Amino acid sequence: MSWRGALQQYITHPERFETLTESYSGSRVIYHDSKVVLITDGFPKASEHILILPRNPVLSKLHPTVALTDNVKRKMEPYIEIGTDYIVDQFTKKYSILDKNLKDDFKKKFIQSGIHRVPSMNNLHIHIITKDFYSARLKNKKHFNSFNTDFFVKWDDLPLPEKPLDNKLVEKEYLRDHDLICCYCGKNFTNKFSKLKEHLKVEFYEKFEDK
Repeated sequence: MSWRGALQQYITHPERFETLTESYSGSRVIYHDSKVVLITDGFPKASEHILILPRNPVLSKLHPTVALTDNVKRKMEPYIEIGTDYIVDQFTKKYSILDKNLKDDFKKKFIQSGIHRVPSMNNLHIHIITKDFYSARLKNKKHFNSFNTDFFVKWDDLPLPEKPLDNKLVEKEYLRDHDLICCYCGKNFTNKFSKLKEHLKVEFYEKFEDK
């Protein structure tokens, strides 16, 4: 199976990925029913990053910008809530929130849901991710910009009128040509990814501390 089809195994057999050893480093199923599977992202781009995978075989193969109609979104809303609550629980087990503004409304201000304009995987998946982008798996400009430019379509902005006409043009505009802009303070790091990553760590520990 191509890596682009790697999500299908979780959709087909979620029970195989529920109880795994501590040494297992891939995605884990955190919830499933007849309609969806929720998994941790095997390559998280932030401290907490999960995916919602709709199980309907027709829906699963549709492009995300047009698949998530108002009707489909209504059906997915309870799972967005389940995933968001899971992230809050996991994050606050590991970190204390120092920033008063975030402490008052962490769920709304520091967790985002949405999809990529050009998905990297074959199966429809919805991202729920913290906005810190503090992760060893965040390795390059493309990773960061895929969640911090309009390449990432926020949940409330869906559905879009149509899917992108030119995937390569969209990727060039948002992933390669777009400057690296800090998600906390707005500082422009141009193409200096290593400098941005150092900065993100500093920003993170100004707002949170390890428990």
